[in-house]
Amino acid sequence: MNTIKINRNVDPGIYDIEDIFVGLKQVEVLQKVFGSDNELDDVFFKTKVVVDTNTHYMHVKNDDAIIVVALNHLKNSDSVTLYLDIVHELVHVKQQRQGLDLYDESYSYVDRPTEIEAYIVAVEEAKRLGMEDEKIMDYLQVEWISSDEHKRLATHVGILS
Repeated sequence: MNTIKINRNVDPGIYDIEDIFVGLKQVEVLQKVFGSDNELDDVFFKTKVVVDTNTHYMHVKNDDAIIVVALNHLKNSDSVTLYLDIVHELVHVKQQRQGLDLYDESYSYVDRPTEIEAYIVAVEEAKRLGMEDEKIMDYLQVEWISSDEHKRLATHVGILS
């Protein structure tokens, strides 16, 4: 995480990933996710980041794998949260490139295989950074899931048993 610099001094617009997350391409977790430098290079070359004022946090567009980041989230969230979020979203980019439906509504959010996979990678990275389970639980809590769903998500990703 120390090698990543987050450029928060941006206006709404379209950016390359490394315009905002400087040094991200070199992190080990992404080498694991993408498996080869060629695929990772291709992702960083082709994937754009849209910073806008409408979005709540971050998400990947299902049709073109553009990463959308809320300006407020980028400017005000802590660096570790932003880092874990971009890692999570890059897992979704890989899934989208594999033809998976990121928003398969036959599953609830916390049971959706694409979400579970992305959260597992983010949680493993959080643990590598030394985050305690309580802090990881906080990271997993988002306002659109219930307390029971939060516990289910934490179980899916190995924080609760």
